[in-house]
Amino acid sequence: MNDQQNDFQPVGGDNTASYNKRFLAFVIDIFLMAVVLMFFMRYLGLEPGNTADIQAAQAELIAKLVALPERSKILLTFSPFISFFVLHGFLLYQYGQTIGKKIMGIAIVTIDNRKPAFMPLIVQRYFSQWLMGMLPMVGIILRIADVLMVFRQDKRCLHDLIARTKVIDLSIKVAAAPTTNNSFIA
Repeated sequence: MNDQQNDFQPVGGDNTASYNKRFLAFVIDIFLMAVVLMFFMRYLGLEPGNTADIQAAQAELIAKLVALPERSKILLTFSPFISFFVLHGFLLYQYGQTIGKKIMGIAIVTIDNRKPAFMPLIVQRYFSQWLMGMLPMVGIILRIADVLMVFRQDKRCLHDLIARTKVIDLSIKVAAAPTTNNSFIA
């Protein structure tokens, strides 16, 4: 995809990304997030202790968390979001892709095969996932249901339905159509 190619019309057949490509992109993104979050933890002095006793290590970590200054606790709270935007913000804004999606050759598009506007994409697709995951008790059930919905015929998860997006395979030939709206927020 280049800067001028904002629409993705399949030349023939379905250009929906395969389960395998979506899953591998997810694994790559999770791995990268874990690496960045480990740096945040180390920066805040929350590296694991040198003990084989899991209960002692947990007690040590809790003591370190309690002892953190307030601004460090705030940084720790927002570190997943900061990490996400540092890793994926530019690619999502420019191409509708995370690093994993870029590597796997897939992209997020609107239902009518256009590059999604950045802010609605973040709010509807990602913020909705974050909120679902934070709900006590039912959050994990909602997240599992969200992911399992990829096995629907249209291969769209709950977050895709909320954001009115789908994930396409860029290796399937597409024809770019002229676009009139390349807005940041609309």
